[in-house]
Formats: sequence, structure tokens, C-alpha cells
Amino acid sequence: MQLTQEEQKLLSTYQKWLKENNLNGNCNAYFISKTSMLVFQVWEFEKLISETIWLKSNNEEWQFYIKNLDEKINKTFLLEEILKIEKDFVLKTFKEKQNW
Repeated sequence: MQLTQEEQKLLSTYQKWLKENNLNGNCNAYFISKTSMLVFQVWEFEKLISETIWLKSNNEEWQFYIKNLDEKINKTFLLEEILKIEKDFVLKTFKEKQNW
């Protein structure tokens, strides 16, 4: 399963935001089409502090899975909501790097 064109644009915008704010060394965001997984990782001092995985279902909805906690939440999200959740987490984690 692939990302829709709109989803690709949203993910690209998020990745660009990470780079523009010098967070791309601490944060990864990528889609694995073979498994329909959207992966967000946050690193601090070479230690993984958060990894969230969003699974895309056949009906084009996203489900949330926190790998570190081995917990799945049975709720669906739009990609816009996912990116806001991830962005808020990054901002909270790296407050001191905020210069925007």
C-alpha cells in the first residue's frame, strides 16, 4: 500500500520542517510501503527515546502503535492529526532548540 499524493505531500512538509528547525539529526520520519507503516523516531544523545508506528489499514485509516510500550490503541487518525501529534511531541522534547 502506498501513501496518497496528499499524504506524501504532508509527510514531505513535516520532514522539511524537521530539517529547517535543525531537528533532522534527532528525528526520523519515513514510510515503509511494503508494510504500510509510517515510522517516527526521536533520538537524544544517540539514544532512542521514542518510536511510534502508524499502521495504514485497508480502509485507508491509520492506527497508532507505540513500539516501546508494546501497546496498540484501537483508534483511527487522519495523517494531519498524526503529524500534529508528532510535531507537538518533538517541540515538547526539544524546547530549547526552538528559535522560530
